[in-house]
Amino acid sequence: MKRLIVLILLMAGTPTAQPAPLFEIDVRLRVVNSDMLYVVVQVDNRSGRKVTELAGYITESKPKERIVSEQRIVHVHPYDPVLTDGQTTIRGYTYPFEVSMDHRFRYHISRVTFRNDNRVFAWSPSDGLIRVE
Repeated sequence: MKRLIVLILLMAGTPTAQPAPLFEIDVRLRVVNSDMLYVVVQVDNRSGRKVTELAGYITESKPKERIVSEQRIVHVHPYDPVLTDGQTTIRGYTYPFEVSMDHRFRYHISRVTFRNDNRVFAWSPSDGLIRVE
């Protein structure tokens, strides 16, 4: 009887389990000298694979989701050492700081390649890996 209860509990928890995201993205804002805004983007590799190339875009938008600017940031170049599972890469970009403006930034991964895999992917938290090439 105890085994039956344990089996039912295990099976009940299986469909509700959420898979962990392949990459964790953290965007932080730093004000420098009251006239410059430094946007720091941290990407944690949780994919279980070695990443040989990682690039994306920082999008600055206004409160009504209108895009103000978009800048490309390369975290891992093809000639850099690989980003292994559990490692973190940090890059930043500077913007002029205006106190009256509501600064909102998002980061999107647009190019990911893995070691021993010649396919190129884009990644989003909602859709996962999307093959680009």
